[in-house]
Amino acid sequence: MERRMVDPNEQEVAAMRAAGDTAGQYIDAVGRSDMATWSEQDWRGFVEAICGAYVDALVEQQIAINTALSKVQEVPV
Repeated sequence: MERRMVDPNEQEVAAMRAAGDTAGQYIDAVGRSDMATWSEQDWRGFVEAICGAYVDALVEQQIAINTALSKVQEVPV
């Protein structure tokens, strides 16, 4: 059974793109695109890289939103 995120919003889609870019960079760094040959350490690093990139992208977007909102509302961040 395929599980998918239900109706990701614009910020989540952008974070997924960032995570995808990081995934590609990680695969290049491992030097083996055949994931069946990866060690447990390779897999752990891959998951940490993509999850970290996803969360980092969401945090960066939220900071940008908060900064813009504070300028409009003239409230310090």
